[in-house]
Amino acid sequence: MNVIGAFLPHLTAAAEAGRPADLITTSSIAATRILEKFSVYSGTKAYISHLTRLLRVELGPKNIRVATIEPGMVDTELPSHVTDPDASALMEGLLTEIDPLRSADVAETVAFIAASPRHVNLTEITVLPTAQAV
Repeated sequence: MNVIGAFLPHLTAAAEAGRPADLITTSSIAATRILEKFSVYSGTKAYISHLTRLLRVELGPKNIRVATIEPGMVDTELPSHVTDPDASALMEGLLTEIDPLRSADVAETVAFIAASPRHVNLTEITVLPTAQAV
């Protein structure tokens, strides 16, 4: 929230000058899917997704595009930071069972959102590994 607040004056100035102004947040599929053992993580991601929706209502009329990307399993260090051993094991298992997304996949999706024509706002994008069911 503090980072968003720091960028808003710059985004507003860019939009007022007719330049691109995009605020793209990173959430997770955990924001909208019920995942056992991930209640706190899911709650924080739901906050990000909903805050993004609210900001879109406020900033869209000012020509600031606001979007969120909600990726599924990405091959990152996240499983090593999860304190619940069962949740960590679930994530580690998923990483070995499927071909997870890579950071570059998420970055390319963000670039696609930002490259859309100015009158188009791709508000919420969910990107999953092909083999990930949830």
